[in-house]
Amino acid sequence: MAGRPKRKEDLIKLDQIPQEQIIVMLEEGKSITRVCMALGVGRTAMNVWLSKPENVELVSRARVRAADLMVSDALDIADSASIEEVNLAKLRIQTRHWTAERWNAPAYAQQKGQQVSINIQGMRMDALRHVEVLEDLSTPKLST
Repeated sequence: MAGRPKRKEDLIKLDQIPQEQIIVMLEEGKSITRVCMALGVGRTAMNVWLSKPENVELVSRARVRAADLMVSDALDIADSASIEEVNLAKLRIQTRHWTAERWNAPAYAQQKGQQVSINIQGMRMDALRHVEVLEDLSTPKLST
């Protein structure tokens, strides 16, 4: 058998699995590796299946819903954390937030705007120079 028989078998298997089953697993926040393990297929075949044009939009929407689930989980963890387990809770929250940022950047990523730096001292000095020039112009000059 020429080619990559394992990947071909896995692709056939993925085509036989209902699309909704895979999408639901992704919506639950499972990683691609865990989905592959649950379905018994290789990662390469799963990547090929995910990159098919008919699946790309579904996977994207599933990841957006999974990001919402991650944020909801993070809030639950924060609300239920005790003082003894605050470090563990912080780590779990940060991990979920990081994942949500990647899966739904428009909603959860930190917005990177332009940074503006204003030098107040420089502006003050410019204003004083401007006042000095105006004073020089307004004072009558004595002719000798």
